[in-house]
Amino acid sequence: MKQRISYFLLAGIFLLASCEDFLQEEYLSGENSESITTSEQTFETLINACYITLRAFYGKENGWDLTEAGTDLYTFGLDNRSQGFTTYQNFTGAEEQERMNALWRELYKGLNTCNLALRDIDEVPFSSEVVREQRRGEVAFLRAYYLWMITEIWGGVHFTTEPTQTAIHDANRTPVETFYDQIFTDLYTAKAGLPIEVGTADYGRITLPVAEAMLARTHLYREHYDSAAFYANRVINEYNYQLLDDWSQIWDIENIQNDEIIWSVNYSDNPVFTSAQFTDANGDIYNTAGLIQRDGGNTGHVMWEIRYENLSWGMVRDLENGRGFQRWGPTKFFLDLYDETVDERFYGSFKNVWYANSQTAIPKWRPFIFVDGERITLEREKWAEPMFEIGDTAILFSKTPVPESEKARFSEDDLFYFHPEKGYIIIDINDMYLEDGSFNNAVINRQFYFPITKKYEDPTRPELTTQFSKRDAYVFRISEMYLIAAEAELMQGNTGAALELINTLRETRSVEGQEDAMRIEAGDLDLDFILDERARELATENQRFFDLKRTGTLVDRIQANNPDAAPFIQEFHGLRFIPQNQLDAMFNAEGYQNPGY
Repeated sequence: MKQRISYFLLAGIFLLASCEDFLQEEYLSGENSESITTSEQTFETLINACYITLRAFYGKENGWDLTEAGTDLYTFGLDNRSQGFTTYQNFTGAEEQERMNALWRELYKGLNTCNLALRDIDEVPFSSEVVREQRRGEVAFLRAYYLWMITEIWGGVHFTTEPTQTAIHDANRTPVETFYDQIFTDLYTAKAGLPIEVGTADYGRITLPVAEAMLARTHLYREHYDSAAFYANRVINEYNYQLLDDWSQIWDIENIQNDEIIWSVNYSDNPVFTSAQFTDANGDIYNTAGLIQRDGGNTGHVMWEIRYENLSWGMVRDLENGRGFQRWGPTKFFLDLYDETVDERFYGSFKNVWYANSQTAIPKWRPFIFVDGERITLEREKWAEPMFEIGDTAILFSKTPVPESEKARFSEDDLFYFHPEKGYIIIDINDMYLEDGSFNNAVINRQFYFPITKKYEDPTRPELTTQFSKRDAYVFRISEMYLIAAEAELMQGNTGAALELINTLRETRSVEGQEDAMRIEAGDLDLDFILDERARELATENQRFFDLKRTGTLVDRIQANNPDAAPFIQEFHGLRFIPQNQLDAMFNAEGYQNPGY
């Protein structure tokens, strides 16, 4: 069953860096699929290359467009470049096509690299059979992961476990069940050879707990609830991962390798590994076509930030506050999911206060202000004085309505309110959203809203304009295992076990002293609650679209909670469109496109 894969990876032609230790950038112009097996050292470069495709998706705009945008949690921001993925209205634009083509190309390239490594691994003169089996386990896992991503994105498309080194133009499909049969086969193969843990220098490699976490996730997707609960509980109970009491410590840029992380896609702070161009040993640029989709580091610090400086209220761009690309904005529904008085995840995820960083940008008091329609004259000594000082609050977003008596304007025609005594700008929930939950574009123009920044901010970058961060992209956290186990137990009727798992997670995420308030009762627990809890815990971690799709709630939840996408979302959108470039390359592509597109 072969179709034309537009781009394929020959073994060892080039490598990109992941973490500095076990994935090193190396140009191997003399290596090919025959010579790569002549030594353990050269074959290790092929093993490393199997990991690289992950960087096309995790910590990148492409991945967030396909998993977080256009769900019940996120819609498009002012600078969004591919609104087809956020509204489902139009997928014919060049940007949408290029993004999907890039992802198709990269995932099949990763799959092909794994196929090649698994075909040839027994020919390599490894110094240790233990190492051979560990590497076999790593690549078997990665092949399973790429197959899972491919079939969850596009359904029953091209399937192969054989490497391809020439263009093939036949258009054929394979059932999703065949994909999952191979996924489970590969994951159980991986389990047999993987170690429980690896050394610091190998951080980021696949281990046994990673394979079991993936087994928990994929069994949940296939509604194998007993197996999903079994593997999720194993990861919770048999290894050293633990929930952190302080939510902010999970996301601290200096603490990215912490006890909650089961597996992450690694990035580096070495500028050699974050270059937009890659060079060989002679300094010549090579094979850069398409690499912009996966080179460099994590880009979350720019994608999820707003242009706070455009408010012109005590703020200019700086390294600490970041450079905002404002690709997506949260729905009102998402913000309303949190009770910030008891749940630390709200203020731990959402940045709602900015502090003045420029004296020249601080506005000055005028002779009078308007408060709740009343004109108030200020004391003369206050006129023309700065409204606040550097380090004071300059911008405040409020998740709840602010009383009119606590909001002032210089003119009744002004868009923005400020505090009548302290002077900082106030943008409350009613400024951000209309009653129906849609963005209040008359005020915010889609650029002033609650941005998620605390999961991705990185003030350690060398300069403000640096678009790439050293931050690892988390793929599995231990909290997901609690959520998987809880859902699987609930679906088997084991409400007591599910409740205990959920309450353990929620108590850990409570504001100090609010543990009791975070606990729920058995009557509160159903699939909708678990989906809400997954939103509070895992938002922006590349799972939301898949969660809604697998639970059959994609259309209902988007129609109820995302006004931008509600008019256009349909059931067929659960599968993404096959890129036109791929269809054009097939000899018999008629009818190959996924239904509805």
